[in-house]
Amino acid sequence: MTGPLYDALYHRLEKVRWNMSDIPFDTVDKDAVSEETIEFVRVNCLMELSSLYATRMFLRDFQGNVDFCQFMSVWYFEEMRHYLILREYLKVFDAEPDFESLEDLDTDLKPSPWPNTLAMHWCGELRLGRWYLQWSKAAPERVLKQIYKYIADDEFRHAQAYEDFMERALQKDPSLMLPFANTSKWMLMNPQGDKHPTTHAEGSADGQSVTDRIDGYDDLQQWIQQSVPEEVERSLETRVLKTLSRLSGTEMKSRSDLVRLTLRLQAEAPSTPAPSSPPA
Repeated sequence: MTGPLYDALYHRLEKVRWNMSDIPFDTVDKDAVSEETIEFVRVNCLMELSSLYATRMFLRDFQGNVDFCQFMSVWYFEEMRHYLILREYLKVFDAEPDFESLEDLDTDLKPSPWPNTLAMHWCGELRLGRWYLQWSKAAPERVLKQIYKYIADDEFRHAQAYEDFMERALQKDPSLMLPFANTSKWMLMNPQGDKHPTTHAEGSADGQSVTDRIDGYDDLQQWIQQSVPEEVERSLETRVLKTLSRLSGTEMKSRSDLVRLTLRLQAEAPSTPAPSSPPA
């Protein structure tokens, strides 16, 4: 693919974009939904709001890449729609989050090297897509199943877009394979509950994570661990290794192979700092 990625991605995503009007909120079977499920959806809804903080981070750390920043207009719209559709579902039960309290969740994410951020969010979207697909299958109510399937499909498409930007960056600077591989290795190793990049204290400017600000998040994390089977994480590993094999030209079938790749790339790398700004 040549030319700006934003143009192609915009049209690609527009062709498959769902509309809020596609959701039959008036047919929700309230009797099928427990208080526990409502609480899960409430915390999940607030977690989707973290796309706001991530977007500010992206626009700051990728300001040298006009193409990527343009794509953020699409990603941000679709991610904030995830927050809204879950909020609309909660309205059926008069359980939507208090709008006035949302500013208490606001946070700024610390700057970090853009290659690591890009690979982290690529893996994060692949993982989230799998979670939402699993929740769609397990949801006790038909409309909630539909909502989670829509969100899962969006997350998978976003992951593909991030992969496209990784591939484009590697065409200009093959040395970026090292931070891409290192970050992917971190995302795959020892996954415990939520390992999404915008939810941890070490990434927050004030040392308090997004999840620290959300009442009930611990219950959500426990639900993630209970509801997402090990084979889902294994499918993520297979997908990541297959893509990194293609991008690096080195076949990898296990995390051990990925570790060996990072060690080799580290040994071959010149002793120069990581790029401070993304390619235009």
